[in-house]
Amino acid sequence: MNVVDLMITIVVVTILVTIVLAVVTYIAYKLRLAREPGPGEESSSALRYFVTHDPQASRTPSAGKKRASTA
Repeated sequence: MNVVDLMITIVVVTILVTIVLAVVTYIAYKLRLAREPGPGEESSSALRYFVTHDPQASRTPSAGKKRASTA
């Protein structure tokens, strides 16, 4: 086996592996989409992991008294 045959083999194997990985990735993507909840199951405006922080709400008079009494 000379160098040219070796290079051709490497290129062909690389192309085939790339195609197989693309197909596997596409199948995994479609399976992931099938697992997501539909639009009726969960509110789209609701935050899933985080809560909106309102700095004005944390400035209540009772919070200020607690800080002053602990200092």
